[in-house]
Amino acid sequence: MLILLLVSVLGIPVLYSTGKHIKSGRPSFPPATNIIIPACALCAAVITTLIIAPSTAAGAGRRVIVEISGPLTDQQQINIQNHLSLSRLTDDDPLSPALFNELYNKAKKETRKALEPFGYYTPEISLTHRLTDGIHHVVVSVDPGTPVTVNEVDITVVGPGQEDAVLRKAVAMFPLQSGRLLDHRSYEEGKDALVTQALDRGYQQARFRHSRVAVSTRTHSAVIHLQLDTGPQYRYGPLTFDTDLIDHNLLRKVIQVNTGDPFSPKSLTRLRQALFNTDYFKTADLEYDLDQSVDGSVPVKVALTPNPANKYGIGLGYGTDTGIRGTLTYANRYVNRLGHQLDMQLQPAERKNSLGSTYIIPIGDAKKDRMALAARYETEEFNNIDTKALNASVSHDHYREWGEFSTYVQFLDEQYSVHHKDDRGTLFIPGIKGSLFWADDRIATKKGLRLTASVSGSEDTILADTSFVQAALRAKAIYSFSDLWRGIGRADIGTTVVDDIQKLPPSLRYYAGGDQSVRGYGYKKIGPTDAEGNNIGGKNILTYSIELERTLFDAWSGAVFYDSGAAMNTFSHVSMRSGAGLGLRWNGIFGQVRLDVAKALDDGGSWRIHFTMGADL
Repeated sequence: MLILLLVSVLGIPVLYSTGKHIKSGRPSFPPATNIIIPACALCAAVITTLIIAPSTAAGAGRRVIVEISGPLTDQQQINIQNHLSLSRLTDDDPLSPALFNELYNKAKKETRKALEPFGYYTPEISLTHRLTDGIHHVVVSVDPGTPVTVNEVDITVVGPGQEDAVLRKAVAMFPLQSGRLLDHRSYEEGKDALVTQALDRGYQQARFRHSRVAVSTRTHSAVIHLQLDTGPQYRYGPLTFDTDLIDHNLLRKVIQVNTGDPFSPKSLTRLRQALFNTDYFKTADLEYDLDQSVDGSVPVKVALTPNPANKYGIGLGYGTDTGIRGTLTYANRYVNRLGHQLDMQLQPAERKNSLGSTYIIPIGDAKKDRMALAARYETEEFNNIDTKALNASVSHDHYREWGEFSTYVQFLDEQYSVHHKDDRGTLFIPGIKGSLFWADDRIATKKGLRLTASVSGSEDTILADTSFVQAALRAKAIYSFSDLWRGIGRADIGTTVVDDIQKLPPSLRYYAGGDQSVRGYGYKKIGPTDAEGNNIGGKNILTYSIELERTLFDAWSGAVFYDSGAAMNTFSHVSMRSGAGLGLRWNGIFGQVRLDVAKALDDGGSWRIHFTMGADL
């Protein structure tokens, strides 16, 4: 009755709302509201709040700190933490003494279970506990003991695949062999690898009839027994396409699957992906039925929906080397049934304009092997040098996951004015170029390397105004030291063998400076000069860059960098120009947007802003 009287005097809303907030662990003053509650209900609510809520809040304040000690690896410690029920308690979980004792008594069993995947079945485990200021401190001391060694591995293959040489090799490569320490993770990975290899060989009903690891804790040894039943082998039967858009012989070259090849999920995925990569089709559905196979031969029907023949694109961008630029593109995905394609591009910019087209003739898979007929008209202005170039080429291009390689013949007709001196060069230039790359991800690279090399030249007796040979090598490497830091290095070296560099058009001379060269200097600002001090370009080039990048938050990162380089006529007299600065990066799905502020460390030390975007490698 005294409680009800106090409630009436102090006000029903305050006590009721305060009780709610105390119970939630977040005391605060409620807003002024008018609440009418029947007396009986109010009495029950207030008494419950005043009596129960304080004990609940006190229970929520208790915490458990678990420390694991002993000669354990990081993975073993993590696995023990994940298995311990005490470790999974949160600060908000109510914890009574009875519940704590229950979880504490389970800790030894859970620790022992957490070590079994690593091959430790007889660990020595001791627990200590102290309670300080409502906080439970638990120390789990672990001596993992003697690990279990594999004494025998008995793997048999039964069924039609028992004599399959590929499967027998996979059995021989099983990761756990006699004398190795037992590791259940390796055991499961090995089982998965055997089944995957069987599926890849066309045994779609492969399964383990027996899989057992017999462990003796007395002798610390284990025997592995596995029996893989392959079931029947399935192979590709006739492959048919429900479209006349593209010649079927070309499609068979694209998919690289033939009648009689092992029928597997992996090959089906590759088949569909190869058809998508051609850009001819919007959808590619595969129709087959294993139950309808005859002697393991599975007919496959490929249902294809074509993409629209014509594709258009428009874009707007900015680069400190080119200024504001726009892009207009047109593509015809399939000019005819032979899969020929046409690409056209117009790119106007402040300092560099281009109009070009490429006609692609597939040789097999259009995305891997092709012949390209290209023509491009370009104009460019830099350093009081104006160029107008018509470039036509025929190339044989090869594209693979690990690199690209091309052989080509180029015709170049370039009119140019170098510091108000007009000239013209006409050259017939055969060449080769190629790139090799290794990367975990070419868009956002953690670890990767790209090497690019080219060799080209002309002979003045064969449709050329002058003779020359030019070679170049470019490298870029990225290495991540941790999740936050990565280092980026790049280097370029090139040389030209020619009697007089001024007989070569500017597009074939070497310059340094700019966004992709030595930051802190303007585009193509570094190079040999004439008697009047005008930059005329050189025979050789040497540049390098070192950059350290750190993730800041979300998709943002910062960088510090140092660039250095020179363009010159002889390697015996190299005068390097250097720049250094800071950069801000934003990482998108297409690559990085990079904003750099750089200072030239020579020639007066000017400051420049550089803006670029693109993939890492």
